[in-house]
Amino acid sequence: MDLQIAWRVWSRGRNCGIMGRMGKGKVLANRMARLGRGLRRLWARGGDPLLAVACGLLALALYVRTLAPSVAALFDDSLEFPLVAYRLAIAHPTGYPFYTLLGKLFILSTGGNAAWSVNLLSAAAGALTVGLVYALARRWTRRRWTALLAALALAVSPVFWSQAVVAEVYTLHAAFVAGLLALTLRWARQPLAPVRPFALLWTAPRRPGPLFLPGAGWGMRLPAALRRAAHRLHAGYRRLFPPVPPRRRLRLHPLAYALAALLGLALTHHRTTLLLVPALLLFAFLTERRVFSRAALLGPEHPDRAPLRRLLGRPVVLLALSLLLPLLLYLYLPLRAHVGSLDGAYAQWGFWRWVTASGYRAFLGENPLARDLDAAFYADLFRRQFGWVGLALALAGLIALLRRPKILALTGLAFLTFTAFALLYRVPDVEVFFIPAFLLTALWIAVGLDEALDRLRIRGRSLAVRRLLAVSRVLLVLLAFGQPLLLAARQYPDRDLSRRWIVHDYGRYLLDQELPYGRSTVIGLGGEMTLLEYWQDTTGWRADVETVRADDEAARRAAVDAALAAGRAVFLTRPLPGLAEDQPLDAVTGIIDVLGSAETLLRVGATDDKAPPRPTDLEPIPGLRLLGYGLHPHAAHWQRWLRLRLWWQAPEGLGAPFKVSARLVDADGRVVAAADAEPVAGAYPADAWRPGEVVADAYEIPLPAGLPPGDYRLRLIVYDPATAAELGRAEPGAVFLQGNPARPPQRALEADLARTLYARFGPVELLGWTPPDPAVAYHPGEALPLTLLWQAHEPSDDDLRAAFWLEAVEKVPLAEEAVGGRFPLARWQAGQAVRQLPLLTVPDDAPAGVYRLWMRVSRAGTPLPWSRGLLPGGSDLPLGT
Repeated sequence: MDLQIAWRVWSRGRNCGIMGRMGKGKVLANRMARLGRGLRRLWARGGDPLLAVACGLLALALYVRTLAPSVAALFDDSLEFPLVAYRLAIAHPTGYPFYTLLGKLFILSTGGNAAWSVNLLSAAAGALTVGLVYALARRWTRRRWTALLAALALAVSPVFWSQAVVAEVYTLHAAFVAGLLALTLRWARQPLAPVRPFALLWTAPRRPGPLFLPGAGWGMRLPAALRRAAHRLHAGYRRLFPPVPPRRRLRLHPLAYALAALLGLALTHHRTTLLLVPALLLFAFLTERRVFSRAALLGPEHPDRAPLRRLLGRPVVLLALSLLLPLLLYLYLPLRAHVGSLDGAYAQWGFWRWVTASGYRAFLGENPLARDLDAAFYADLFRRQFGWVGLALALAGLIALLRRPKILALTGLAFLTFTAFALLYRVPDVEVFFIPAFLLTALWIAVGLDEALDRLRIRGRSLAVRRLLAVSRVLLVLLAFGQPLLLAARQYPDRDLSRRWIVHDYGRYLLDQELPYGRSTVIGLGGEMTLLEYWQDTTGWRADVETVRADDEAARRAAVDAALAAGRAVFLTRPLPGLAEDQPLDAVTGIIDVLGSAETLLRVGATDDKAPPRPTDLEPIPGLRLLGYGLHPHAAHWQRWLRLRLWWQAPEGLGAPFKVSARLVDADGRVVAAADAEPVAGAYPADAWRPGEVVADAYEIPLPAGLPPGDYRLRLIVYDPATAAELGRAEPGAVFLQGNPARPPQRALEADLARTLYARFGPVELLGWTPPDPAVAYHPGEALPLTLLWQAHEPSDDDLRAAFWLEAVEKVPLAEEAVGGRFPLARWQAGQAVRQLPLLTVPDDAPAGVYRLWMRVSRAGTPLPWSRGLLPGGSDLPLGT
């Protein structure tokens, strides 16, 4: 019995404990369920703002990652705007006062160099546009994924991306367009605010006075004739526009005034915002046509208010004030007229011509700088932005909007006006004027995907049909998102300007030359002078150098004569035809290729000192003496050059011109770098030299990426420019170079090497190579040219060796040498790029045929497998046929 009682007591306690634990678990489950419901409600209400912000932040991260670190182009507005914002000067027409002031704010707040700060403004505006595009697309679609697609498609479209990483106005313009569209849609929810028609019952009315006259106290002092004329005018006004009865009075929603203010602010930035106005007016008319009625524009009567206050309180007056007050920012132009524009044209044009850009009307006609583009180009332009999948979805979205005529009218008319202007505006960079049209196309893509997913919704009783629809939906989403991601991956090397230092370094390099202090004048094109002025203003470097803008050759010649007459040392950034007949010329620097254009610096007139630092007594061709030379290696961020200066003399003069090929030759006799040009950068040909004159010449020899440090010999080849036949050569001496260890950007790698691979061999990576030309027939005993570019990921003492062979029916060994050649792996630094030129020769006993060239890297005799990312590649690497 005692055991039974004990068992019952224990069982009841155990059951109570279980029930208690079950009760606690149920309470916890209920709490988690309530928390889940709360989070779902929070996500339903606040998920879209969070996603819009997330889209903007992700776009900002992408743009900052690929942002140009400084000035990115020489002859471009992206060079003008940083200097304009830094000086608070006046930009080219229409002045862009809002952008200029905002750029100055970014310069003061970011702390970076001026160009980077203004570039960051473009990135921030682009990110804001992407977030607004998500918000816009979300209003027209049922799914958040489709709105995300619109934001992604615009963010990575090549033209929009290119403007988000430099100092340009177009991303901020797109942000204004998106903001105006978003605010218009928000206003369309409630175009008219409620009016309290019985408010007059408890309002103490005042004696109404004339509409256009002040109060009675002022009216008594006015002449009687003027008072009578004012009353007649008021009476006529009332006959034409009688008062609106209280029950019919309308009042505009306050968002209408915000919309007008935003439009006015947008017009202080870019005047093509006017192209959006017809679409906004049409949408407002279709949404609520009463907003254009007199009852809404004049608003309710307020007899208790003073006449002037009643006049200023009219909605039409408030709309006009909201639109016009932001336009007062254009007062910035006359207030900064003493600073003027960079080219000084503002003082000649005046305020109204500058604001209206009347001088740019020629771009609507035959602009000689415009490209001759056809319809195929413009169609392909949209394809390059969104791909075929994106264009198909945009077309589907446009068709789907036929059921929503208001949205179709808004976006369709805006697309037509922006596109028509871009087609008629004949400028070289016409693509950027399509950005608002690209924005609207991205919105149509979201609508198209949303409509397609609705059409493919899973329905029907057949399991096969339901599975087919489900698979189709998944494939459609993958294609829709895969297209912009693929475009982004392809465009990334071109859009990545994070290492674009060439223009920045070129400006600093020009001012680093030995220009006489306090009496030097540099004359060149507007873009070149803007670059030098940017350096002078932002860094204070060589502020004593005078810069003169002269785009026309006649203006440059006049500036040269004026500076020489003033006793100044004159330098030109480019050759000036006809100047060599009157003045001797010298090359101060050689030619540096700045984004495809050849730039140089020439000195006009006799120099003070022409003694070469390294005298020689060489005569490459009869009648031409090389008096000496000078070498000066200099480095940019990832580029390296060797500046070579030569001092020539033709005692009896020369009757024909010649060209010089300045080459660097390694210890094995192979040319590793070269620069070819006529003497004095082609500005002073040899047949124009005066007998006995000493001519200073200069060449910039670009050092290729990965050139190892070591001793190199200088070789000069003089040849005929017409036939390229060698006339003579000279080898002045040897030079020790530190090489070029920096890894170039991807696009520079692809331009330098025939193939890029990024194959990892243990501690080193093969970035790419240039194989022998497969179109050339190589004979026994001839050298096989091969260039390999390596990069060290970490310091290593490994003895890695590379073996090369030819293979057709059987193997034909060529050579084996250490990785790095004469520059062993033990001397490599982490991250250093190393160029290797293997010594390969076609064997004498190799039978004729087509061979494939192979390479194998070994460590202590053991083949070292290579991999590309996570993909293994084996131990042997084919290099070419």
